Amino acid sequence: MGKSALLALSLALGLVRPAGAHRLDEYLQATLIGVTREGIELEIQLTPGVAIMPVIMTVIDRDRDGRISPGEVRAYVDRVAREVELRVDGVPAPLSLIESTFPTLEAMREGVGTIVIKLRTERTGRALRFENRHLPQISAYLANCLADPHAALAVGRQERDEAQRSIAFEYSFEPVASPRAAWIALEPFWPAAIGLPLVMRMAVLVRRAIRDKRSSKIVTS
Repeated sequence: MGKSALLALSLALGLVRPAGAHRLDEYLQATLIGVTREGIELEIQLTPGVAIMPVIMTVIDRDRDGRISPGEVRAYVDRVAREVELRVDGVPAPLSLIESTFPTLEAMREGVGTIVIKLRTERTGRALRFENRHLPQISAYLANCLADPHAALAVGRQERDEAQRSIAFEYSFEPVASPRAAWIALEPFWPAAIGLPLVMRMAVLVRRAIRDKRSSKIVTS
C-alpha cells in the first residue's frame, strides 16, 4: 500500500473532530488505519507542540546529550510499537515495522516536525479495535480509518472513546467480480485496452493467414 498502501487509500470514515492546529502544550498523535483484503496498516504521526518538546526529548534522548542518535530512534520506535495495540476479531494482532521517519530537531523544536511510524499486520477478520497507550498524560489523540475506494469495504458499527485513544469497528468486503465477468465488461473496449499497434499487427497476421490458406488451396487442387 508504492512506499505504502496507505498512499493509495481514500477517506472511508470521517474524523469525529477536525485535526486543525494542535496546542503548543500537547503531543498530537494521529493514527490512520488502512484496511485491505491482505492486511491492516497503521500510520502513526506524532507531532510535539513547542512547549512540550523538552518533555519529549527526555523520553527520546536517553543519554541526555541533546541529540537523537540512530539507536535512540530505534528504541523510541520500538516503544511506540509496544504501547499501541491492534486486535482483530478480539485477538491481539502482531505488528511489524514497515518504516519510520524522524524530522530534524530544529523542525520539532519549532512545532512543525512530525515523527511517522508505519506498522502492519497480515491478519484480517471482521472486526478490529485499536488503542494508543503512548504518553497519555501529555497527548491529544486522533484516529481515523482509510480504505481503498476499489476494495468494496463495508464498515458496520463503530465505537470511539471520547479522547480518540481507541477506535473499534466491524467491517467486511463485498465479493470481487469474477475474471470472466470483468473480461465481459471490458470486451467492448478491447482495442483501447491492448493498444492500436497490436490490433493492426493482429489484422495483418489474419490477412496473411487467409492469403496463405488460399494459396495452399491453389497449389493442391
